[in-house]
Amino acid sequence: LVDAHSFIGKESVLSGPAGGVVGCAEVAKMSGVDKVLGLDMGGTSTDVCRYDGHFEYRFETDVSGEENEGGARLFTPMLNIETVASGGGSICWFDGELPRVGPQSAGADPGPACYGKGGPLTITDLNVYLGRILPDNFPFPLHVDAIEKRLEEILRKIPKKYTKEELALGFLEIANSLMANAIKKISLARGYDPREYALVAFGGAAPQHACAIAV
Repeated sequence: LVDAHSFIGKESVLSGPAGGVVGCAEVAKMSGVDKVLGLDMGGTSTDVCRYDGHFEYRFETDVSGEENEGGARLFTPMLNIETVASGGGSICWFDGELPRVGPQSAGADPGPACYGKGGPLTITDLNVYLGRILPDNFPFPLHVDAIEKRLEEILRKIPKKYTKEELALGFLEIANSLMANAIKKISLARGYDPREYALVAFGGAAPQHACAIAV
């Protein structure tokens, strides 16, 4: 949106996700699809977008976040992207009443429990435990026993009895709901029927969740 000579810090906010939107639009053109919803799920969050032949912009953006009391509101053109704290590293936990997913993330260090560095239970761990990530395809060993330990720790805090698999599936359902709600905000809430759009899943984790979200 700006040339190099005019570029200042505020233009870089959400520039990474914006690159995903442009890439999603190009994939749509190459595939002969007129309308797409982009699902970009990375390590800490998921970014969703809508493209129907034209880029959709916003001119006012709140970048404060829930935990930043000071916050900031930017008045600058940006591609319209809805972000939700549901990424591969999002922490799965029990708040004393309900199971929760995010907004905290395990990050790269210690990372998910399966990295073997003492990390918390994350969405990545759930996908490993349920067979949606193949450990043999990773460049380093994944520790399924660490995942089971974290699931057992959470189960001890929940009054109702579940199996480890039921708890893992429940956390995944919560994460998928968060991402589906983000898609609703850029489609249904703005008068667009998502059934008319193809879902483009990209980023490190989106393909593991795309089918459930599409349903």
